[in-house]
Amino acid sequence: MSKTGFVQFSDDDATYNNDKPFDGYLAFLPETDLSYRYFSGKDFCWFEFKDTQLTTDLSMQVTAQGSYLWLLINMRTGVSVTLDNLQLVPTDQLLCYQTQTNNHKIFLPNKSTWFMLLGIEGHMLQELTAEYTQLKSLLDTTTNNSMYHIIGTVALKVKVKRVLESLHQIKFRPFSTYYQLANWNTRFFQHVFQEIEAHSVEKTDHEIELYYKALDYIRENFYDDRTNTETVAKALYVSESTLKRSFQDKALSVTEQIIEFRLQEARELIRTSDTSISTIAASLNFACPKNFKRLFTKRFKTSPLQYRDSMQLKRLF
Repeated sequence: MSKTGFVQFSDDDATYNNDKPFDGYLAFLPETDLSYRYFSGKDFCWFEFKDTQLTTDLSMQVTAQGSYLWLLINMRTGVSVTLDNLQLVPTDQLLCYQTQTNNHKIFLPNKSTWFMLLGIEGHMLQELTAEYTQLKSLLDTTTNNSMYHIIGTVALKVKVKRVLESLHQIKFRPFSTYYQLANWNTRFFQHVFQEIEAHSVEKTDHEIELYYKALDYIRENFYDDRTNTETVAKALYVSESTLKRSFQDKALSVTEQIIEFRLQEARELIRTSDTSISTIAASLNFACPKNFKRLFTKRFKTSPLQYRDSMQLKRLF
């Protein structure tokens, strides 16, 4: 293989094991090469490489015009990406980074390798950060004069892997596949951008460490109707004032973060189930359906019922 629309490879000396068909997550795409699949559209691009055994190290040059946000998902063997310096992405981990230049490189070792690269066109960042506040807080910490920003990392836990595995349900259609994949992105982003952790957190900074511990605790316990500022503080053995202080420069307060996780979960349940909206609201501890509708509409600029109707319409395609 030599070139796709946005990834160019310098692989003259590499040999691939082409003994069996490609069986990665993007296997439903038309065959381009037995080691990779690639698909792109206006705002997103998807690339997956899976090879049983490389005979030599492989260098891939990623070419994309302008600003892009990248999700590099490594399922097998260490993959490295060259940004300001060489960054190793361990097995079962996702690295989120931003590029302001046209080219960067990914290095694969001469072993069994499997990774996916999802590219997001830069003009989408404003909409993404408006919807995923955790991503906004991490992007706000980056500088504007660098060609590369490492945003954060996510471990490939069970929920994330289930979303990846759902790609097996897609069947290729020349017109609608892009829209199906863009819709799949919404579900994937929800899990990734809620769980993303700063790439380099100074553990000596107690407030920063406390903030990320609080996020982890809220993420695991937002279903519980007893989860509030007081119970989070008690669980982390700090005072409420100390906990609130760790959230002071963040996009959301402790209470708002709890509501945010509940609203994100509610949207996922509305999208993927036929459960009544009032039942979903009650299961996530919203005071009443009217209050839930008000918060949902304010957050997502559409009512719960309108959102469900729009999702059902998309499924028709």
